[in-house]
This record gives sequence, C-alpha cells and structure tokens, in this order.
Amino acid sequence: MPVASPRRIAALLLRFAIWIAPHDTLDWGCGMLSELNHVQGNWAALLWSLGSAGVLAKHALLSLIFPSRNCPTIPSGGDLFSKEGPMRKPALGIAGFCIIASLLLFVAPVFRQAFRVSLLSWRIVFKTDYQRLSPELQSIVKKAEQDHDAEALAFVALRHPQSSEGARLADEAVRLDPKLIWIYAIVAVRGCPPPEIERWVPALEKFDPQNALPHLITAEKIDCDQVLRASVPHRTEDQPPAWKSAMAAAFESARLDTYSSQRKELDRRVLSRYHVGDPALIADDAWFYGLPSYGFSDASRYAELVLASAQVLEVRGETKAAAEKYLAIAHFGDLLSRDVRLFFCQQTQQAYTRLAALAAKSSRPEEAAFYAFLADRERQTQAQESSSRYRGFRGNQVARWDADLARRSGAVMLLSCALLVATVFAVLLRSRSLRLSSLRPGRLAIALGVSSSAALFVSSVVLRLIYQPYFEISQHFVRDGDETGLTNLSDFLGHAYAPIGSGWLTRRQDYSSYFWFAVIVLCALALLIAVLRYFQARPRANATI
Repeated sequence: MPVASPRRIAALLLRFAIWIAPHDTLDWGCGMLSELNHVQGNWAALLWSLGSAGVLAKHALLSLIFPSRNCPTIPSGGDLFSKEGPMRKPALGIAGFCIIASLLLFVAPVFRQAFRVSLLSWRIVFKTDYQRLSPELQSIVKKAEQDHDAEALAFVALRHPQSSEGARLADEAVRLDPKLIWIYAIVAVRGCPPPEIERWVPALEKFDPQNALPHLITAEKIDCDQVLRASVPHRTEDQPPAWKSAMAAAFESARLDTYSSQRKELDRRVLSRYHVGDPALIADDAWFYGLPSYGFSDASRYAELVLASAQVLEVRGETKAAAEKYLAIAHFGDLLSRDVRLFFCQQTQQAYTRLAALAAKSSRPEEAAFYAFLADRERQTQAQESSSRYRGFRGNQVARWDADLARRSGAVMLLSCALLVATVFAVLLRSRSLRLSSLRPGRLAIALGVSSSAALFVSSVVLRLIYQPYFEISQHFVRDGDETGLTNLSDFLGHAYAPIGSGWLTRRQDYSSYFWFAVIVLCALALLIAVLRYFQARPRANATI
C-alpha cells in the first residue's frame, strides 16, 4: 500500500461521516477534519478518522431513532439534501450502503449459487413442470450435440426427467463412444425401464457378463409389465418363469457393479468442462443406490422363495441341495454394498442360521460355529446400521437448520426488495417528479427504506455465511473427487426444496393454494387499512371546511 493511502482513506471516511451527520454535529465534524491535517503519521490519522467517524455515525443513528431531538425542521422550500433535514442524509447513506453492499455480494459465484438455492422452494409453490429439462442442462445438450460430446450427452441422459428423451441421448452417447455402454444400466434403473431395454440388456450382458445388474433390470421390467396390466405385482410363488430365471441368474452372478465409480468420474469431467454451478446436479448421486426400484423387493422376495424351497429339501433329507440354496442367498448378500446390505441382512442371517443347524446335525462343530458367528455378525450389522441410519436421519439437524435459515433469508431478501420498490414508487408518486431535489419522503417512507435495506443486507450476509460450507463441498468434489460431504449437501438441498414451515418436502401438499391464500389475506388487510384511513381522514376534512 502506498504511504499516503491511509491518510487519503482517513479523509474520505471522515468526509462521508460529516455528510451523513445531523445538523447539530456538523461543526464538531468539520473541526475533526481540520485536526486531521495536524495528526502525525498516516496510520495514526486513519485511527483518528475511525474514531471521529464512529461518533458521527452514532449521532446519525440516534437522529433516525429519536427524530425529535433535532431542533431544526424542514422548510417547505428545502431539498432532499438540505442541512435542515438531518434524518434524510443519514437515512440515504445507510440505505445506499446496504443496497450497494448487497449488490456487490452477487459478484461472488458462491452468493449467486446460494441465492438460487434459497429460491428452490418457490418451484414447489408455483408448481414448476418437473418434466422439463433445466436451462443449464438444455445448454449442455445443445453444445454437446454441436460438438459431438458423448460424455456430456451421457451426463444429461442420466438426469433427464423424460425417460424417452433420456434413452435417445443414451443411445446417441453410446453411438459416439461405445465405451459408455454402461450408462444403459443407470438410465434403466432410474425409473421404469424404457422400451429400449429389450436391446439394452443383451448388450450389457455381453459387455459385463459377470454382473448381476442386467438380470435385476430384467426382473424389474417384468414387474413393471405386471403393474401396468394388473395394477399389482404377482405373488412371489406365482411369478412367471422368466422372473425366476432372471433372479436366479442374479443370485449366481460373480459380482454386482452399479457403475457408480464410472459415473462419478464422468460427472466430474463434465461438471468441470462445462462449469456447471447447479449443486443439485452435483449431489444428484448422493442418495442413488444404483439398483432398480424393484431391486430390493425382488431380492427379498426371491430369497424368501429360495429359503422356503431349501427347507422343503431339508425335510426330504436332501441337505446338500438345501445347503447350496442357503449359500446362494449368502453369496448374493456379499455382493451388495454396505449402503444397501441392511435391506438384505435378515435373509442372509436366516441362511447362515440354517447352515449352522445343518452343520451341527452333520457333526461338524467347527463349521457350525463358523456359520453361527456369521449369523450373529449379520444380526449385529442390521442393528447397528438401523440405529445409525435412524440417528443420521433424525440427527442431521444442521442441514435442516441451515436450509431453513437459507430459505428464510431468501424470502426476507425478496420481501425487502419489494418494500424498497414500493417505498420508492410511493415517494415518486407523492412528489410527482423524478428530480432528486423535489423528492419529499415522509418519516414512514424513510423508516421503511432504511429498515428494508438493512434487512436486505443482513439477510444477504447470513445467506452467504450459511451456504459457504456447502459450496466448498461441491467444489471439492468437482476439483478433487472428494465425496465426503455430498450426503450433507443432498440433505441440505432436500430441505431447501420444502416451502417454509412445511418441514421435509411432501409432494401431495398443495403449497400453491396456501401461498395464494396468504396473498389474498394480506391484500384484504391492506384494503381494510386503506378504508379505515380514508374514513379517519374524512372528519378532518369536514372540520377544516
């Protein structure tokens, strides 16, 4: 910093304080400005101006709160900046500072993203069409089709709300880059399988023959066809042979790969390449297990069917065949990841318990103890995972509080801007002139302007501070592949979508009706106040006449 800069800053700061100072403190402020030239040392002069400006600012605030303490009154011929109007200069200075500071916050990408997130709940209130692609994804699709970018097309295909369009983009991406054939599996499991699944599954089986996921997709396709025909799926024992064959192939597969690692790497490359700033696109995979929607129920139902048939074999004395069926259930449980194994622990525990009983009957105590140990481990895992998930869902209060504060900050910002616009419009309408010197704001207009601008600034700062950790989470994932906080980001966004006062998002609630009901009530109150003020003003007019 240049040597003379602190002294220049000190002079500017003190002049601004004198500009907003009340009339009865102007002489003292000018004296402090004159004394500034005699202060030795640039930094000492800056400290001198800070102290003097603080005193003047205090008097300016006091003049706003207690206007009667100012002796002079505003003459009819004075202008907005006249010295006889001590309330107006500090009010204009404070309001201008708050508005400019709030607007400057939008320069930072983190605040622009935070402001968009704070308005997510309004999409629910105004019933945004969820079948439409977001503008950011639309721009990616347009550029990707022009540049023949297979990865970007795959990125949008994995997120497209319309299954038919998602399938088209997936086919186009695989045509451009056959190595992306694994996206067929993810597009298929995000909803009811599209018609293209008839040719996708054979291609996936050829691409990854040891994977159980294509067989689970086939079973889900059969389930969806049953729901469309009969409204409810068949009972397990009445399932068609094709469903049982698909589930048997899944249980016999060597591994279960949902291609989550490939997808995350593709997401990182596309997010970085197109500079995507939507946190919902970044945290889209946080709660996605990668299995078909019917995958959990299909696996559980088929395991129950296998357990029943194995017990029948036990009764017949075919212990070897029964043990093979129990081992098939345990093998499929080992294929599941930790996130989804909780939903299958009961079946694997039963299988290990029956294997321990068979080993004990066959006089194999060591084998029986081993299977009993595995059954007890599954029981403990189920209890621990259930309690941890319950605590995680109930105990993640920080994300809920942050989201609630962000929503309220965004609402306060909108309300403050509406009050500012209404106040300016009222002052212009009252003055009937656009000239600054002709404006005559009343005390109510000044109070509304200062309070709304201060509320705008405070809510903007709060929103900026609240969203900073979640912005860093998204940036760490895009830049370094760090997935540590993606679940917290997903929780935050899930609560941010819910309208204020509704808790977690419930799609069945008619939030738009509540919103317009509140608007009608506020308009009715405003009309009632206007009518009351009109009738209060009539007796005065009659008395004057």
